[in-house]
Amino acid sequence: MYSIGLYSPVVVSVSANDEGGLNFNMIQFAKDWYSKQFNKDIDVEVLIDTREQQPLKFNKSKILKLDFGDYTLSGSNFSNTFVDRKSSGDFLSTFGGQIDRFRKEMQRCIELDSYMYIVIEKSINAIEKESIFQKGRRAPKLDWVFSNLISIQHEFAGNCQFIFTNNRKHSEEIIPKLLYLGKKLWNVDVQYFIDK
Repeated sequence: MYSIGLYSPVVVSVSANDEGGLNFNMIQFAKDWYSKQFNKDIDVEVLIDTREQQPLKFNKSKILKLDFGDYTLSGSNFSNTFVDRKSSGDFLSTFGGQIDRFRKEMQRCIELDSYMYIVIEKSINAIEKESIFQKGRRAPKLDWVFSNLISIQHEFAGNCQFIFTNNRKHSEEIIPKLLYLGKKLWNVDVQYFIDK
């Protein structure tokens, strides 16, 4: 079983109170705030890259060529936040052998002072089980795939985060929220809140 826990659950400064003790109310406040934000319905127009081969469906969307990533928002909702969606097969292919191409995409993201969520449409456990029961194909080396994931996470710390959803529908629900909340979530372990 693989566990990718590269972020703390909440990035919050904990202060000393008047008696010299720590104020943990801020941590609980942050947990409550993010939980409420993720349960809200977000009504925004999502821009979809023209090269996206299996675009997700959103209430409002527009197809447009993006410099990197598969999804973002436009106009006053744009927050330099992008999503690169990966099916489980695409994830295994990219992080199992096409990692240099992905690094170049992340470099473009950094050059434009942006942030990239890499949303994988399957849980880590499901990817692991699927790779064990591959029929007629050689199972991908998950240790190598997750080693590359961790390498990218460290190399581009502060500019990307990996999120594992349960399926396409779950991705359709979460992506507009990631894009809309933008910079408010850049230093938060979003997977922690998704899993709760």
